[in-house]
Amino acid sequence: MSKKTKKKLLNGCLAAAVALSTTLTPLAAYAATSNVSSSAVTRIGGIDQYATAALIAQKGWTGTSDSVVLSSGMNYALVDALAAGPLAAKLNVPILLQDNGQTLNASTKAELVRLKPTKAYITSGTAVIRQSVLDELKGMGITPVQLGGNDQYETSVNIAKELAAQGADISQVMLAAGWLNPADALSAAPIAAAQGIPILTTTKNQLPDSVKAYLDSIKANVTDSYVVGGTAVVSDTVKDQLPGTVTRYAGQTKYDTNAQILEGMAQDYKNKTVYVANGETLVDALAGVPLAAENGSPIVLVNQNLSSSTEAFVKSKMSTTDMVALGGEVVVPSQEMNSLTSAAMYNDDSAVLGSTDGANPMEMKDNVYLTGNNTSLSNATLDYSVYLKGDNISLNNVTVKGTVFVDPGDSGSATIDGVTADNIVVLSGAANSIHVNNTEANLLTVDSSSNVHLDATGSTTIKNTVVRSAAIVDSDGGSLGNVSIAGVPGQTPTVELKGSFTQPVEVEGSASVKAAAGSSVSQIVLDPKSAAAQVTLNGTFAAVNVKARANVVLGDNSLISNLTTDAQANIQIPPTATVNSLTDVGNNGTLVSGGGRVNGQTTSTTPAAPPSTTTGGSGGGAVIGGSTGSTGSTGSTGTTTPTLALSSVTAQLDNGSNITQTGQTSFAFDLSGIADSVRLSGLQVSSNGTSPSLTINSISGRGVSNWLSKPLTVPLTNGSVSAAALLGSLESNQNGISLGTLRMVFGNDTITLQGNLQETNYISSPAVTVTINLGSSSTSVTSISNQWMTVTKTNPTTVEIAVKSGQENATLGDMSSGSSFDFANVVSAILLGDVNYTSNGLTATELQQNILNNVPGYVFDNIPLSKLMGKSISFGSNPTYTVSFAANPV
Repeated sequence: MSKKTKKKLLNGCLAAAVALSTTLTPLAAYAATSNVSSSAVTRIGGIDQYATAALIAQKGWTGTSDSVVLSSGMNYALVDALAAGPLAAKLNVPILLQDNGQTLNASTKAELVRLKPTKAYITSGTAVIRQSVLDELKGMGITPVQLGGNDQYETSVNIAKELAAQGADISQVMLAAGWLNPADALSAAPIAAAQGIPILTTTKNQLPDSVKAYLDSIKANVTDSYVVGGTAVVSDTVKDQLPGTVTRYAGQTKYDTNAQILEGMAQDYKNKTVYVANGETLVDALAGVPLAAENGSPIVLVNQNLSSSTEAFVKSKMSTTDMVALGGEVVVPSQEMNSLTSAAMYNDDSAVLGSTDGANPMEMKDNVYLTGNNTSLSNATLDYSVYLKGDNISLNNVTVKGTVFVDPGDSGSATIDGVTADNIVVLSGAANSIHVNNTEANLLTVDSSSNVHLDATGSTTIKNTVVRSAAIVDSDGGSLGNVSIAGVPGQTPTVELKGSFTQPVEVEGSASVKAAAGSSVSQIVLDPKSAAAQVTLNGTFAAVNVKARANVVLGDNSLISNLTTDAQANIQIPPTATVNSLTDVGNNGTLVSGGGRVNGQTTSTTPAAPPSTTTGGSGGGAVIGGSTGSTGSTGSTGTTTPTLALSSVTAQLDNGSNITQTGQTSFAFDLSGIADSVRLSGLQVSSNGTSPSLTINSISGRGVSNWLSKPLTVPLTNGSVSAAALLGSLESNQNGISLGTLRMVFGNDTITLQGNLQETNYISSPAVTVTINLGSSSTSVTSISNQWMTVTKTNPTTVEIAVKSGQENATLGDMSSGSSFDFANVVSAILLGDVNYTSNGLTATELQQNILNNVPGYVFDNIPLSKLMGKSISFGSNPTYTVSFAANPV
């Protein structure tokens, strides 16, 4: 957090207590246009499924194609082709369909003549696609490659093996029911195809032998498995046999499951084109899979009568500006497509829209398109989504139940201020163009066509941020939550991180990640879904953890303080780059090269095991230990200095229900269901140290990136640090701090502590992150008390403070004594009025300048509480916050 931003808090605890609501100056309301379709729907549909598949091929492959996939277009044999999509996408070829006739279907044959393939991958046996058809293909100069097995399950395995033979790195698998519900597999097929994930089919209660044997052969390389469909079609017994981390997507109906898959895997497809197909016939969806995968797009399944739940999902979660119907009018009616794409359109430049009364927002019942430039929308509630398509559009005090799509063009800008939304999706924008202030959202996705600059400021709180394209991501006081840089096949986005990132940033695919000068990035976690991914790191990083096989390249002059590998990694360090400490946890076979320095030594030009520190060597790095993976440095005596390592952290609660989490660098605690009266007494840390100290670099939450005025180092007593040592000024001289007090100060946000362990004769531990989910207050706590004062919130923008008797001469600095949690974090923006705090007569303006300029010898902490009694301090505007001090002690 910048100094200017940090100084916008009157007082660390007090500002959080009052900053609970925001109102804005209302703007004039302008009339809306009538609801119209937001886009011209494209349709790809022929007289039957065979003609439709041919038209899809013509749409996606305007020239010739070396190969095609030929599948059965008959419903009873459709199951054989469920797994074909990923192979077609890997080969970048269309799927054509064949009936049960003795000759090639006329539409299919005509398309084969146009495409001129030399090879056709056949996904059914000759009982379905006749031998006479195969002979006809040969006569056309097309070699059939038979992938059909003895049953649908073996067919899916054969297709998966061919996918690998074509160069796919199989690190993820997807499992679906075959006969029972083919729609589930087709729901996930475009995403699986785009990511190169094979689709395997199964019975409900038992993995088929062919599928089990295949999974056993690849399980060492599989990091993630996905089950599509509920327990009625794929039992937990089958699910539990899958390798890696297993995720299930399921709904009450095939359409619910489709929505669950699309929502759960949203970061794996682009927010642009959406394909729509019939969920009963399914055959058009099958043919559309490689085209959708080529565009990185999803397929939505609909019935002839569009369900309200599907309509609500699409209009709330997905972009409807470019929708493609797969199939004719009979299977995907235009009326239903029009329902999906309807919206209220606002085209005028400089329009001022919304209610004039912030307390009575304008209700907008359909999607909203803002296409005029310099338009603003204020004081409104939207049932679905809003699209910012014009330049310099602003949203103010707006609640969006769906998604805010930000798409002002590659040279445009937009401002979102005081907005609450489910999702925010950035699709375009210029440098320094997308401003997100005082805004809350569950998910923010950057999926831009240009190198956009996203700036999060004020009290902005985003739970999860996914970056899928080149961007500058600037956390300037706002919190972007869990940030992940998603892997997009065939792309390597450059992402620059600016500001403070207190939670680990996860990189899931090929990317170039830069830490801007002066930024604070607590940890980079490399967890690519493909072993072929390459991640380039530029800048200075405190800690990097490699969780999955990866290729890592350091930029020139880059520095990593602590790098740990939990999986095999190939790391290139150029001569000007340095890794101070590298730990190969578990001896995974990590290799380094490039001539840069690792563990105090110069690496070789060819890949080799990381060097250990030699006698008298510089750098103080770590060496790779024995089978336990222990690390340390070797001094002149030849002994090894161990690295501090955590094994668990326990949240100590005064009701005896302690919670323990195991791990090495990341520990998460969910206290949301625990009563306000329960007190957090401290944290118990288990490590290999003898008597380590805990250094906390930051405590973040409620949009404040660091509540500490300076890093806090406290010794662990029998491995424990008290809550009072961390947050002593909240409630002093008591056994811990009540969850009610924490919830009043931090709201229902998550508290994140970031730091490490330190001890003489040990190498400091890698960066450690502890997150505490508080949940909501159950008893509406409105007052906190410590040894100096009682603080009471009387309304959303007013706090009253009573100094306790005998504490009149205590200073603001006394309240931070023994703890760095800054109870007196005063800033330049305070409107101090006529308050004269100091004996040398500083005015409010002079006080403000001294704080800004860090005048030597000036100690603001020396202000006694008696100087505040009987005074009111106001700061901010729209709203203005007021802190009133009682005239007499209590």
